[in-house]
Amino acid sequence: MEITGKRLVISFTVLLFFLVCRDGKAQSGRESRTLKISGQEWMAENLSVDHYWDGRPIPEAKTIKEWNYYNEHKIGCWCNYDNEACYGSMYGKLYNWWAIRQNVAPRCWRLPSKADFDRLIEYLGTTKAGKQLKATHSWNNTTNGTNQSGWSAYAGGCRNILGYFSFVGRQGFWWTNDARKDNNAGLYISINSEDILNYEVSEGFGFSVRCMRDLGVTEPPPCP
Repeated sequence: MEITGKRLVISFTVLLFFLVCRDGKAQSGRESRTLKISGQEWMAENLSVDHYWDGRPIPEAKTIKEWNYYNEHKIGCWCNYDNEACYGSMYGKLYNWWAIRQNVAPRCWRLPSKADFDRLIEYLGTTKAGKQLKATHSWNNTTNGTNQSGWSAYAGGCRNILGYFSFVGRQGFWWTNDARKDNNAGLYISINSEDILNYEVSEGFGFSVRCMRDLGVTEPPPCP
């Protein structure tokens, strides 16, 4: 029986996801892969820590009630998509805006600003950046990327303001560190199935986090 390239890719993706789910190991506590591009160093995977830079724990919000409680009381929290550890192993954790405002990035790293994303996108070519940022799997149907950048953007979905999960396999969302004037919401970057990059304002959502730092800049304490 002949196996087409498309079927082979789908089978590989399913197998990879099965292995990740079976393993279920969190990214927290192990060194992240990085890539250097256009004077920036990016983590090549989404953040998956359950504590702040200073060691304080970040509470996990599993239920809708918990998610709404933490948002209403402006408390940082995280969750795995659909509250499944296998999703967290592949896509990293989803964080609310209040976690973003409390140094969720590991020591010597920071959250990117919109300007940082703009610089990355401009370097890759505005009309081609989406395809180059997207991973070669995890996206539905024929919307996988080439990942020529090495950024490995997965379609990890999000958690909305009501506490429901959506868009896994279709869209990825990443917080920036830019706050709105009322400081109750932030900007995010999204990559969708049409490879279009969007900047929007949101509040009460749970998005992925990708950390970065500027090459040649050492912040105390000395960083590796």
